[in-house]
Amino acid sequence: MDIIYGNFNAEVIKAIKEALESNQVNPLYIYGTSGTGKSFLVSKMAEEYRGTSLLIKSKEFQPAQLNEYLDYDLLILEDIQLLPTRSPVPETLFEITSYFKELDKQIVYTADCPPSLLDISDRIISRIEAGVIVKINRFDKKSKRKVLNVLGKGFPSETINKLIDKDIHTISQAIGAIKKTKLFGYVTPDEPEKETSSREKKRIRGEFDQFINEVKEDIPETLGGTEREESLRDEYRSKMYVWKMKGFNVERIKRVIDGPIEKITSEFVSFTMDIQRLIELQRRYGILEIDALFDTSVLTHNESKEIEEALFDPERVEWLTNKIDEFEKIQESLSTTDHETMQPPAEEFDTKKTNQVNIENLINEISLELKDNSFRLIEEY
Repeated sequence: MDIIYGNFNAEVIKAIKEALESNQVNPLYIYGTSGTGKSFLVSKMAEEYRGTSLLIKSKEFQPAQLNEYLDYDLLILEDIQLLPTRSPVPETLFEITSYFKELDKQIVYTADCPPSLLDISDRIISRIEAGVIVKINRFDKKSKRKVLNVLGKGFPSETINKLIDKDIHTISQAIGAIKKTKLFGYVTPDEPEKETSSREKKRIRGEFDQFINEVKEDIPETLGGTEREESLRDEYRSKMYVWKMKGFNVERIKRVIDGPIEKITSEFVSFTMDIQRLIELQRRYGILEIDALFDTSVLTHNESKEIEEALFDPERVEWLTNKIDEFEKIQESLSTTDHETMQPPAEEFDTKKTNQVNIENLINEISLELKDNSFRLIEEY
């Protein structure tokens, strides 16, 4: 199905197009009631994105897979209002948002409510609100007609008009109404909604609250917690072993691996982000012209050795970042200077060209004179 453009989703489509072309809408937060077409639009975005992309639903989100998520250029996380609020999810969400924004990678969130109503920490909400927030609205009359005309292509105008009069507000409702009309061959009337009295609502709510309390008493929140913690701790140990085998300094994780699970979770997320930054710094250092820096005494052999060790030490990310920033600026300056030296001034170049022309003319004149004299000498002889 093609994207249907209308007043209800115009801002969202514009924001997605901008995100596909630049990094000026990062993070992008799309919200709207269920059925408004959020999933359809972001799936189209993932298809058109020029780079690696991953679209993941909240129920599939695993903090232990943080490394894998960070490898993508575009990460779309759907229905974040459904994410668990227990650790390590909030910490992971915060670090992912910060990391993608820092490296100009695109991150997109969808939800059924504005960020301020999410049950997550204020610092995550603050990160989201620093990006672009757009809403898919319910249909206005013009949008409803356009959607129904597209979805009900071939329907008589009378049928479309009857559908417009129905209580249809979202893409999902429109698709359902079209399917139902095709099935029965006519537009079925809306079923009247049963009014629920405030007393009935209160009774239902009271019964629900009582049920929840009984469940909490019968099944303590700590049930299964120890097993989950140990499973998570094992995953952290496995990750730590992999990092160690790759040469990274893992002392920071070692210090907390047997401590409270909340502490190791927080440290794990932070450590993972630093590893990703180190990998990026390794790439940047690898493309520097080291020999040129040695030749100009900007970089010494001892300092080079220290940098190469720091490239595997998460504790030295900030120091390393400053060093490589400095070297990149110096290298750019050296490249500019060399380029200017290689280009001769315009006036000097013109003079040489003129001299070359004069020399060629002189040679021609000499050749002609020699020829004339040769003929004369031969005749005299």
